[in-house]
Amino acid sequence: MRKLEDFMREHRNEFDSMLPPLHGWDQIEAKLDAGKKGKIRRINFWKITASIAAVLVLALISTIMISTGDTHRKYVNVSDPELRELLETEYYYAKEVSFQMKEINKCYEIFPELKNDIQNDLEELNDMYRELEEDLNEDIYNREVIEAMIQNNRLKLETVNRVLNQINC
Repeated sequence: MRKLEDFMREHRNEFDSMLPPLHGWDQIEAKLDAGKKGKIRRINFWKITASIAAVLVLALISTIMISTGDTHRKYVNVSDPELRELLETEYYYAKEVSFQMKEINKCYEIFPELKNDIQNDLEELNDMYRELEEDLNEDIYNREVIEAMIQNNRLKLETVNRVLNQINC
């Protein structure tokens, strides 16, 4: 490093004799501006489409989580893993029964005469389920009540599925 400094001191006059042209910066700036005019910024269609799809998927997932979380919220504070699993199983069967009942309701338009028979059969199970729900609200840690609710929903699901299979609507 020392040799470079010595060289610079000895030949300083030679370096100072070279002055830049007066309009040098103007020429550099003109070249830079000319490069900007010719460039076209392209929009990547696939990146934009993927971004929009990701946002829509996240919105859908959050909507589903919020809507199902409201009905299942009372079970969140249960710390016992076995009890929580029972409650989640009960919730699953209740959702399945609800979904299948929507399918049967569509069939009532095709076979209106079946409505009273099916409603009467399911009403007894619904009454039992309501009683079990009241018992569960009094004591959420009652395993027997939860298991009875699961069994009730299984019976309803079997009944509804049997009806759907028989009428083929």
